[in-house]
Amino acid sequence: MKKVLLKTLALTALIFTIGLFAGIFLDNIRLENVKTRMTEIDNLWNDARLLQSYIQRLSDGNSTSYCGFLLEENLKAGDKIYKEGSLVEEYEKTNRFTPTLVLEKERYALLDLQFWLNSIDLKRICNANYSTVIYFYSQYNKTVEQGFQDRVLWELKQKCGPQIIYITFPADMEITTIEVIKNVYNVTKIPAVLINESLILYSPITLREMENYIVC
Repeated sequence: MKKVLLKTLALTALIFTIGLFAGIFLDNIRLENVKTRMTEIDNLWNDARLLQSYIQRLSDGNSTSYCGFLLEENLKAGDKIYKEGSLVEEYEKTNRFTPTLVLEKERYALLDLQFWLNSIDLKRICNANYSTVIYFYSQYNKTVEQGFQDRVLWELKQKCGPQIIYITFPADMEITTIEVIKNVYNVTKIPAVLINESLILYSPITLREMENYIVC
């Protein structure tokens, strides 16, 4: 009986030790993945900021000869940013909203902000005919109404494609620039939709109602 007990204790200790080292190993892998992703996001952000700087220099020189190329590259940058956002959303579905994920969400929001500013500048400099649609949503209070609005705006983006620059801002994560934008455009509640930096609509908004303001 004593031998059986000792064997059981030894087996339990072995399993515990293996589990502990396996957990440490997996945590190290996750940590490295997070570091890699944050470096990738930082690179995207720096690239987007440099693009805005170059766009503004072209504006100072009154040169629009590169508009077609710049518009195309800005859309490519938007696609890269969107892919990063999709990965963040996948992490949200499978993990708790950890401090690391909060940080990654904030970085993604800043990337979207930079993409929006670049798009505004290019629209002005190049007289581009796309519309901008900014969606202010709640990160922490995901209501049925917000889910409906998400689907409507996604359908609109799918219908209009590159004729719409569609960007989402988490309005309750206390990101300073987003707070300033909410104040400038008098966003008093969320969900809310800002169209072409001039019109604020409050959810719920149907696809047919959106099509009264967006031509594509």
